[in-house]
Amino acid sequence: MAAAPSLRIIETTQISPPVGSVPETSIPLTFFDVFWLNSTPVERLFFYPYKDSSTHFTSSSLPALKSSLSLALQSFFPFSGNIRLTPETTDKYEIHYVDGDSISFRAAELGDHNELFGDGPREVPKLKLLVPTLSSKNESDDSRPVLAIQVTVFPYQGVVIGITVHHSVCDGNGSVNFMHTWATIYHASNSMTQVPATPILDRSIVPDNDGSLYAAMINTLPSLDDFEQLTSANEHVPYLATFTLKREHIRFLKEKYLREAENRNMVVHCSTTVVTYAFIWIGYLKAKSIMLETKEAHCIFAVDHRQWFQPPIPENYFGNCIGVCFIQANMEDLAGPNGFFEACQAMSKAFEEVKKIGINDAKDWIQTALERFVHKPLTAAGSSRFRVYDVDFGWGKPSKVDIASVAYSGAMAVAQSREERGGVEIGLSFTRSEMEVFKNYFDENLQNVSP
Repeated sequence: MAAAPSLRIIETTQISPPVGSVPETSIPLTFFDVFWLNSTPVERLFFYPYKDSSTHFTSSSLPALKSSLSLALQSFFPFSGNIRLTPETTDKYEIHYVDGDSISFRAAELGDHNELFGDGPREVPKLKLLVPTLSSKNESDDSRPVLAIQVTVFPYQGVVIGITVHHSVCDGNGSVNFMHTWATIYHASNSMTQVPATPILDRSIVPDNDGSLYAAMINTLPSLDDFEQLTSANEHVPYLATFTLKREHIRFLKEKYLREAENRNMVVHCSTTVVTYAFIWIGYLKAKSIMLETKEAHCIFAVDHRQWFQPPIPENYFGNCIGVCFIQANMEDLAGPNGFFEACQAMSKAFEEVKKIGINDAKDWIQTALERFVHKPLTAAGSSRFRVYDVDFGWGKPSKVDIASVAYSGAMAVAQSREERGGVEIGLSFTRSEMEVFKNYFDENLQNVSP
């Protein structure tokens, strides 16, 4: 693997909401939030076409990016604050903002690296150059920063906006809504751009009346060191690639699942999520050779609980509202001739069970997750609902969106297809040999599918 290229730093600064626009505020973390307190941050990269020089970018685009970012942070000011222990408590955490709090912003330049803009295997060390680092502004205290941004220009080729977010502040829905807001303010002349709804910051709309769910989460939370050991249990994976399931692929997989169900006189729940995740799961197990190692296969997926509360929690609620879905199947069933059907069944049953249970088992989420991690479960980051390919700063829609952090978390990155409505993109990180196994599986199973 070639050495990572050098990055030229153009500017490093701090960006705040406009002075005096936001009062000092403390927002308590809910049980949904504190679940992610010690997790690794989410690193998302937005790739855009850009046909001008770095000098033109620095003089024309960079000042507007910074000023529009400041205005976006006025609505999303928790991103400028810090996570800290609530004063005079030992286990209550909050997001604290005071006037002048800021995020780290870096502008940089990188030379010609066309492969980073593509779907094929990209070297993770090169992608990491585009990812900003969350580092505390004051090493003497225990507060944790929330957001960092890096904008990297590739002269006459493209611009990459990298965003690193502490997961305990919000889920992917919140961070992508922030990106939509920033892009809308920057590209205000585009009358077709839909202005996102103002974020709802009120944590009291999340039900936990007696605080027992929060207490359960904080009491079973792994330490930062323990969490790093869990994630580092995934062997080093130096490549990240994107695979697209087109509409006709999804249709083919649904028909395959329903046909086998009909042969068994079964009525099944068939959705795009079920067949997509099941198909990727089988390929993941084959690529990782996990089918040879254990009798059970596992997945751990996040599920959005907003719509299941009464009343439902609004889509523009800014915070975490995702729970955990645990999926388990016998490896012998998944390795057999009807492995895809068995995977779909396991997925479907688990998703339906989560809808029934809601948050009633939330006290056990962390402990159950820790027990499942030893089985190298497939996990997921992102969602096809987030409209990441609609985040337009005026350079056109993103040519590519990656979640670079999956290279270290072992998750698959999920997004809607940039090419057509109804398709799904999956980002996966493997070694070179694993990547070849997965690609062969993907191509062999879908190569004969026609529109």
